[in-house]
Amino acid sequence: MKNAKFLLYPFSFFYQMIVFVRNIMFDSGILRSQKFPIWTISVGNLSVGGTGKSPHIEYLIRLLGSLSSYKNLHITPEHTAILSRGYGRNTSGYLLASENSTAQEIGDEPMQMRMKFKDVHIAVDEKRAHGIKKLLEMNKDINLVLLDDAYQHRYVKPSLSILLTNFYQPFYEDSMMPFGTLREPVGGYRRADIIIVTRTPHDILDVERKMIMKKINPFPHQKVFFSSVVYHDMTPVYDVALLDRKVTKDTSIVLLTGIANANDFRKHLQKNAKEVVHISYPDHHWYSLVEIMKMVDIFNNLSNPDKIIVTTEKDAARLHQSSIREQLEKLPVFYTPIQVKVKDEDAFEADIVRQLGSYQLYKPIQKIKV
Repeated sequence: MKNAKFLLYPFSFFYQMIVFVRNIMFDSGILRSQKFPIWTISVGNLSVGGTGKSPHIEYLIRLLGSLSSYKNLHITPEHTAILSRGYGRNTSGYLLASENSTAQEIGDEPMQMRMKFKDVHIAVDEKRAHGIKKLLEMNKDINLVLLDDAYQHRYVKPSLSILLTNFYQPFYEDSMMPFGTLREPVGGYRRADIIIVTRTPHDILDVERKMIMKKINPFPHQKVFFSSVVYHDMTPVYDVALLDRKVTKDTSIVLLTGIANANDFRKHLQKNAKEVVHISYPDHHWYSLVEIMKMVDIFNNLSNPDKIIVTTEKDAARLHQSSIREQLEKLPVFYTPIQVKVKDEDAFEADIVRQLGSYQLYKPIQKIKV
């Protein structure tokens, strides 16, 4: 297998050269990056999936909302928008999420955020510059657009660029696709204003953090922070009457996931349950009725009467198709909400305010033209 993987190296080198030339064209101005007279914050990574972009977008919404009242940023949910590609959706082009939107139309992650932030404008568009223009046509009071997974989308020049990297697979130890998981060469990290090492253990030692900082070797303009995942109480996917259901050491769990990396989540559940039967699919997987019925059979065949089905919040957004709901709504199906917590949050907050504040000096919101 290792020898077979090394056969991919020439393809990785070829892909790296293509991306390298593309970045050179943007850096030299041959390809143009467009700036907008509003705050734009890009959250992305160098690798494919697994760094927690959506939870960090949600963290920023909560953080900036709490800062606006006393930091003179004037950022409220009504003035905030999230723009995503809408990966895996069955539509294309620009689409503004509404109360009637489905995960199939806008994608699972935008749907997840739509369910959480009713007052935030959420849209999808493969072309981010076009998406921002459409958002501002729709509402000229928008003064902040959060760009989900847009680090490589260089046609927009963000006010602030946040790069995420997984603690367990940092970009500086990775290789280009398809040999590794990098979308662009390691040197791409220099475009970031803030680097966040995600999925960090809660008990990480200071010496470990210093070692990681040394390996990242940030530029003078860059700040590095560390974030961890916080798991909240399980929430029923369908039936609110199941709210009081608890997981104990006697509980058997059927875990259904279609995310990039479910290892941490599985280990979290294993600490609290008797057993975890993990059914894993690729990231953004759309479940077929046959797959759901097979999972139900596995659940029904567990001899333990104390048993539940658990999935992720992102997966839950994909379980509301009528045919799937009919199979699952009478079963104990739960998802586990997660949030991220940034270590040294005060310093992170101060850096966000500083960088947005410096952009505010030349940000003529009242003169927005589209």
